[in-house]
Amino acid sequence: MTEPDGRTATLNRWDRTGMIASAACAVHCTLLPLVAAAAPILGLSALVDERVEWTLVAATAIVGLVGHGRAYWRDHRHVAPGLIFAIGLSLVLSGRLLVRSPWLEPIALGFGGALAAASHYANLRLCRCCVECASDESPESPA
Repeated sequence: MTEPDGRTATLNRWDRTGMIASAACAVHCTLLPLVAAAAPILGLSALVDERVEWTLVAATAIVGLVGHGRAYWRDHRHVAPGLIFAIGLSLVLSGRLLVRSPWLEPIALGFGGALAAASHYANLRLCRCCVECASDESPESPA
């Protein structure tokens, strides 16, 4: 297997960062209602702040948009990872802005964050496939 070039390594960094940010968002939004009462006792009251939640959502959105946009335009031209990300981000945003149910909001946010992380994984797999396909079509190989 060939080593990825600098461009693919940069795309991998965006997707890996996106998976971490999306997974952190999903875990934070899902588990926070369960530990909200114990957060001050555990010294985690900063995590309950709404600014932390919106920072996680913004980081997930920015990294996702840049990562999926770069991978689409530069490498694979598949829309599926971007659509999965859009659905996940839509679930997160609608869960934060529209849903007021104490049991439905964490489910929507966690599922949306999981979809966003899965979209980065799919994007990473497609970018790896394209690198392998490009190396298979090199001029040195017999046709």
